[in-house]
Amino acid sequence: MIRNLLLTSCFMVCLFSMNAQTTILDFETAETSTTFSYFGSSLEPGTTSVIANPDASGINTSAMVAEFMKPAEAQTWAGGFSDPNPTTPINLTTDNEICLKVWTAQPTALLLKLEQSSNGFANWENLQQIDATNTWVEVCYNALAPDSSTDANPPAAGGIYDRLVLFFDFGNVPTEDLTFYFDDVVTQSGDAAPVDIEFSVDMNDYTESFTTVHVSGTFNDWSGTANPLTDNGNGVWTGTVTGIPVGGHEYKFTIDDWAAQEDFNGADYTCTVRTVTDTDVFTNRTLAASDNASLPTVCYNSCYACGDAITLTVNLGEAGIVLSDEGLFIAGGGNFGNPGQYPLTDDDGDGVHSGNFERPRGFESFYTFTNGACGDFSCKEMIAGQDCSNPDNFDDRFMGPLNEDTTISTCFGICTDNTDCMVSTGNVTFEVDMNGYMGTFNGVFLSGSLNGWSGNANPMTDNGSGIWSTTVPLVFANYEYKFQLDEWAVQEEFAGGEDCTMQSGNYVNRTIVVDGDEMVCFEWNSCTSCLVGIDDVENTIFSVQPTLVNDETTLIFGSDFTATKQIRLFNSTGQNICVMDVASGVPQYTMDARELPNGIYFIHIQTENKQQTQRIVVNK
Repeated sequence: MIRNLLLTSCFMVCLFSMNAQTTILDFETAETSTTFSYFGSSLEPGTTSVIANPDASGINTSAMVAEFMKPAEAQTWAGGFSDPNPTTPINLTTDNEICLKVWTAQPTALLLKLEQSSNGFANWENLQQIDATNTWVEVCYNALAPDSSTDANPPAAGGIYDRLVLFFDFGNVPTEDLTFYFDDVVTQSGDAAPVDIEFSVDMNDYTESFTTVHVSGTFNDWSGTANPLTDNGNGVWTGTVTGIPVGGHEYKFTIDDWAAQEDFNGADYTCTVRTVTDTDVFTNRTLAASDNASLPTVCYNSCYACGDAITLTVNLGEAGIVLSDEGLFIAGGGNFGNPGQYPLTDDDGDGVHSGNFERPRGFESFYTFTNGACGDFSCKEMIAGQDCSNPDNFDDRFMGPLNEDTTISTCFGICTDNTDCMVSTGNVTFEVDMNGYMGTFNGVFLSGSLNGWSGNANPMTDNGSGIWSTTVPLVFANYEYKFQLDEWAVQEEFAGGEDCTMQSGNYVNRTIVVDGDEMVCFEWNSCTSCLVGIDDVENTIFSVQPTLVNDETTLIFGSDFTATKQIRLFNSTGQNICVMDVASGVPQYTMDARELPNGIYFIHIQTENKQQTQRIVVNK
């Protein structure tokens, strides 16, 4: 029998006296202190500070507290996140409430969000209004309450969470800088009277023969006979379980003393939690028991009433990426959680990763794919500029409304309707002339929608003349980008209206349309090209024989191009390996490849106001 004995402890609601308390953060020791990373404001990517308590009085006389700032013009959803304590996660399997002390100079709304559940629970958030000012108050969030962002997610009770997110002044754009203080983040539990819960399951879609339906869970030690249900005469089986301890539980409907049980068809369901062990996988329904209640009637093996759900099948092709050890995931959109919560698996090793998900009829959502379980979405696919990308929603994809069983087949990083992952790409060489920059720096980087605005994904290399370059293979699409120094220590700043830029919200960025191999070169913070006199691409300047190279290859120049030529050789990461000048009238040039490591290289030639790039593969 598949049983999960993970949750056997009872939970206590906050309206009773507290008997136990677990400290997550108190900012007094290294083990109970951390910083929160800001997002959604001008403070990003900065962090909060731990300071001396500015008002050691009332309920909080501790020495140290956390200072949290929300600057003027910050986003309504600006906040900060932290993975507070790896040895003491926010464990709501034995506690049912999370509390913190807050000091604010003005009334504020504080949204608390829990993310990255290590036992498969969905993200959870709740909002509290704080009206008391200039004094320390304790604010508590009941983990038995439903998630406030959507009706689909269960309460947090029963979950173990590794990430805490705080949104001070949630929902407002401040006109001035605001400062808040918080301290003593704890979870706690208390005594409460047990409750009675009525369960109801519709068996009309179940086609096998059976005698009796039972409900089995942590509240009856997963007994297959303790709580039989009764057929109402219409195929709906109901029954009340009395004396259930208040708190989080897991359960499922079983048949004839575990002769059969709900298996949820190997899919991901919004009302279930999945626990993976070395020997088995447990998928059970979740229950947050806080008061006497009658649960809605659900279809056997479903989170919804019979006929109210659809099955979403996702098939994702790898598209030639280097696969993360953690695998591929569907994520985001408020319905698919953080990277790592909804895996796509490739059981047959064919490069297509699949997952099945039950969702309500009419379901619609933004979503994205990630290569790995990165909490900050840094490993998400980059589809900006492609036709399935929504630039107003993090360049994510969109599905729905889905009114019937639906299959989505596509490729990682590519807007396509199949998993063949055949798409046109161009090798684009980006160059920037830094000779006019008067400041000091260590490195130049290319950042943009092509790499999620990463500060270090595409470092550039000085070719020896003060011109820094990198070559990036890109799907045919439109992109925004800019050059920046030392991982965003300094970036290009444009006024707007320049020939090579575009306004994108509050930002002004460079833009490029990729429809083939291309090379661009600009002076730093300018639309002035460093390819002076280079008009366009010409495909007859030279040919390469052979392109699969062992020791050497020969560049044969077209008869219409007899002037002086400059040859540049780049490796696959865009590093400029060497620069060679060929005198006018020379019909061909032999390139020695004996010292080159095996791999892909790009030969770029400029001559007579034209340019051309060709690829070779060194394989010795």
